[in-house]
Amino acid sequence: MPRPVSTRPQTRRLTVLIGDDDVAVRGSVVELVAPFGFRVLTAGCGAEALRQLLCEPVDFSILDFEMPDMTGVEVVQRYLAGAFIGGPSGPARHTPRRALPIIFMSANPERAVRAACESVGTTFLDKPISADRLQRAVGLLLQEHLRLT
Repeated sequence: MPRPVSTRPQTRRLTVLIGDDDVAVRGSVVELVAPFGFRVLTAGCGAEALRQLLCEPVDFSILDFEMPDMTGVEVVQRYLAGAFIGGPSGPARHTPRRALPIIFMSANPERAVRAACESVGTTFLDKPISADRLQRAVGLLLQEHLRLT
């Protein structure tokens, strides 16, 4: 069972963005991180994930490498570059204050995919993802990047 996110009082819950074009995988990951008590945002494609990153206060993200419109790595690269993207409520502009901790996931076993993900991410998980591996990865991410456990 995951440990509580923090024993210190916080003004807001941590927010995680889960991006995967497979609705079943997205739902499964949402269920697996639920015990942590995060505010969860979801995206079904790269553009939607980027829009969420640019418009919402996201603390970390769990992204699929292969989405139909762009890879998870491209999402992160555009985010880090302060990408410009329009949405239904008009254009949004964001200049990131810090690198965003990422957990990448992919069913693609090629080493090049893993290397690309690790070039901008903190962790790479092979699909299918087990509850134990994902919860361990989230716990480590919290310790190493967000210093909350």
